[in-house]
Amino acid sequence: MFSQLLALSSGAIAGIVVGSVCLVLVILLLCLVPLKAYFTVLFSGAFLSIFRLMSLRFRKINVMMLVEAYVMAKKAKLNIKFNELEAHFLAGGACKEVITALIKAKDAFLPLDFKQAAAIDLATKDVIEAVNSVITPRVHQIFEIKGITKDNYELDVSANISVKARLDSIIGGLGLDTLEAKVRKYIMTKITTIANHKTANAYNLTDGILKSGLDIKNGYELLSVDISAINISRDIGAEMATRDLERVKAQAQIDADRQKNYAMLQAEQMKVKTQAMKTAVLEAEAEVPKAIAEAIRDGRFSVMDYYKLMNLQADTAMRRALLGKDEEPRG
Repeated sequence: MFSQLLALSSGAIAGIVVGSVCLVLVILLLCLVPLKAYFTVLFSGAFLSIFRLMSLRFRKINVMMLVEAYVMAKKAKLNIKFNELEAHFLAGGACKEVITALIKAKDAFLPLDFKQAAAIDLATKDVIEAVNSVITPRVHQIFEIKGITKDNYELDVSANISVKARLDSIIGGLGLDTLEAKVRKYIMTKITTIANHKTANAYNLTDGILKSGLDIKNGYELLSVDISAINISRDIGAEMATRDLERVKAQAQIDADRQKNYAMLQAEQMKVKTQAMKTAVLEAEAEVPKAIAEAIRDGRFSVMDYYKLMNLQADTAMRRALLGKDEEPRG
């Protein structure tokens, strides 16, 4: 084989070397150059050098995404440099979304440049929605706006607000949540000024709201406020009357229980007094036999007198029994 190589002419050897070098270069080209991105910019008229694309791949940047965004910008005739897209990507932005928003803004004749769009994208992460909100106002619903009228009725109001984004103040301005909170507070205040809940309507709840400056320093402009529903959630007056009746009832029950306890106490005291009187009577009756015995002993009372007394007591007890007024025998 070595002898065959020596037999080749110098021209043939040079051709083999050149061919080998070309093969190596092709292999390196396939490995290092993002060919899909290169042919995309080549056939779209948005020129980018091979070395620029190789630099992006070496830095592990999503080459195809940047190329697609750059091609979109060129086709839309936007004056945007590739360096600006690359810088925005490295800052964490979404390049295709920014270009899409710029195209929408251009078609709608909105004054929006790349720097402003990139700043909105980095601040809100939704630059397309911001542009769409300028082109087409958004409608947001606010539920459970509650307030109490002067005649003690709690109203539950629902409202629809129409807003449009302000591209010049969406960065650093107050958000939509703040604007909704201000509208809620305004309607609640209006509810508290209504004398009769039956007169509550969309006009007296939103009168002057657009001229009140609620959207000052806000990223969204308030276009309209429409009341969608007005409902009575609570009758505060009736609840207060019911509570008053319950309080009167409870107080009456307490007074009745107090009187009942007082009567029971009086009855117990009378029982104690009655028992004390019975005890006194029994003590007095216990002294009678002693007095009789002493009288008999002294001769002041004879045995016959004692028997007469016993007969008299027996006769009295019998009479009481016949009359139904029998009492516990004494003595």
